Amino acid sequence: MPNDYTRLPSAPRVEDLVVEVPAFEDDRPQPEPEPPAAAPELVAATRFAQTSHATPTIRRTQMRAAAWIAGVPIGALAVVAVVQVLTGAVR
Repeated sequence: MPNDYTRLPSAPRVEDLVVEVPAFEDDRPQPEPEPPAAAPELVAATRFAQTSHATPTIRRTQMRAAAWIAGVPIGALAVVAVVQVLTGAVR
């Protein structure tokens, strides 16, 4: 069996290293252009109007946490109540 590790491989060809990536159209929504910088009130009003319809991230996080904090005990009580009703433990 010949020893294949006695010499280094030849340098790679550039054609073997080129990867062609197909171009795609960027269809992400683009932000609205900023109003002129000379009107700071208009800039503030525009930013407020752009963000007022979306639920802020902190509010989504708080709602998720509140659902877990309130939902787990309520769910546990519901399971206990169903088990008691099914076993006839409630008098």
